[in-house]
Amino acid sequence: ADLVAGLNAVAGAGTYDFVDTGVIGTDQIKVGFIYQPAAVSPLGDFAVLDSSIDPTFIDTKNRPTLIQTFEQNSTSERVTVAVNHLKSKGSSCSDVGDPEPNDGQASCAATRTAAAIALANYLGTDPTGSGDPDFLIVGDLNSYAMEDPIMALIAAGYTDLLDDFQGADAYSYLFDGQLGYLDYALANDALLAQVSGTTAW
Repeated sequence: ADLVAGLNAVAGAGTYDFVDTGVIGTDQIKVGFIYQPAAVSPLGDFAVLDSSIDPTFIDTKNRPTLIQTFEQNSTSERVTVAVNHLKSKGSSCSDVGDPEPNDGQASCAATRTAAAIALANYLGTDPTGSGDPDFLIVGDLNSYAMEDPIMALIAAGYTDLLDDFQGADAYSYLFDGQLGYLDYALANDALLAQVSGTTAW
């Protein structure tokens, strides 16, 4: 609410709004949606993926996924967006039976992969009742492009849009002398043909 108020103070009243979810999960960080109400409107209620929906999505490690369908005001076209923040690479998941695999994916790779599979499965049920086949996965997946969580989403029919539009050299940050990205937009096959481009910030 504070961020949107600041944006509107600069861009003009009502330029931005947010999906008011209240508290999600038990962490002090949660994912969310900011959108432009002149362009799109939230359609129906949001959905949340956490361990109560699928116990393989460990929400004491991954932050719960927020899912919302938006309708384009000018065309009534719909898209369902799932925003994520999967478990980081930097701390252990041994307490949930996911020890460091020493395969280059760092800590918690299996935890992130299980969450990715749970996400694809849940989106396959149209959790917001959109009645529309277009789905977009966004957010911090804490995985590089060839790691297991991303490969699981690709196997489930999603396309890494940054790779698709900008190629294997795409990156969003420089860390310890290496280029890469952990933040994604992945479209399912129904949405892919409607995507006009991507930009890495």
